[in-house]
Amino acid sequence: MNYIKPKQFDFSNVKGLTYNQLYQHYQLYKGYVNSTNKIRENLEDNSIYVNPSATYSNLRSAVKAQTFAIDGVKLHQLYFENLTGNNTIPYGHIEKLIVNRYGSYEEFKRRFMNTGLSVRGWVTLSIDPIDNELYIYGQDAHDNGVVLNAFPLIVLDVYEHAYMIDYGIDRKKYIDVFFNNLDFSVVNKRLKDYLNRNNKSPQYY
Repeated sequence: MNYIKPKQFDFSNVKGLTYNQLYQHYQLYKGYVNSTNKIRENLEDNSIYVNPSATYSNLRSAVKAQTFAIDGVKLHQLYFENLTGNNTIPYGHIEKLIVNRYGSYEEFKRRFMNTGLSVRGWVTLSIDPIDNELYIYGQDAHDNGVVLNAFPLIVLDVYEHAYMIDYGIDRKKYIDVFFNNLDFSVVNKRLKDYLNRNNKSPQYY
């Protein structure tokens, strides 16, 4: 099997989140990487496929844990990638799509923030290939509320571990800080990748 390794991220320009907060959060991400590798290693062992049961079995526990762990890896990577403190002013194709969809960037931000105050785990702005439209999706956990095949453009972690060292229970303040550090060059690159994968030009919109 192929073992995954934690990615490295540059937090040097992030403002409003301390090194300790970011370091502790990154350590949690590394734990998901390690757990994913361990779970997948266990799933390579034929003995785990003995006595399967949808009520309780080693196999059930492992496959449930695998989706939680690998989603934890992917979501944290997307979150850290768009949290750089650089290029924080909306611009380019993503700004155009957001304004067309929500009327203004501020209205999008209001809806995104309020979604973040209404769920327990993650918020994404995703483009969904089922209709090529932008949607704000909320998740209560890594593997709870996931929308299959939706392509995430903006990813926000709203678990308490993402902000409690710096902001206690003030999630709203933390989300403001997130937007102040959101890198729109990353978001525009993700949108470009989506368009390229689906053979669509910007003029499609």
